[in-house]
Amino acid sequence: ALNDDAEGWTTVTGNQGSIFLKEGVAFKVIKETILTESFDIEAPKDEARKVNMVSKKLKPGDILDLREWGRTHEETGLTRLKCKVRSDGTVGYVTSVGNTGIKFVEMI
Repeated sequence: ALNDDAEGWTTVTGNQGSIFLKEGVAFKVIKETILTESFDIEAPKDEARKVNMVSKKLKPGDILDLREWGRTHEETGLTRLKCKVRSDGTVGYVTSVGNTGIKFVEMI
């Protein structure tokens, strides 16, 4: 589940055709950005190299499956969400809306 990271099984369709679960929410990258291991992307200079080593560049057209809805980072003003990159399964945080309003991803 998105709110508690619980994993398990669910019934998608009942035996009489009732739909219980639809495909998850997905986003498409529309402007190059990065996926980071942590929600917080601010780092002191001595840790900046570590942030670069644990980030992945996302390009326009990459598809992301939502894991946690976006929330705004109080210090930076960035709206970030947790997602899984569909092409390789990498999970991390991506900036969906920058602090000046620029969109990096959009819901599809």
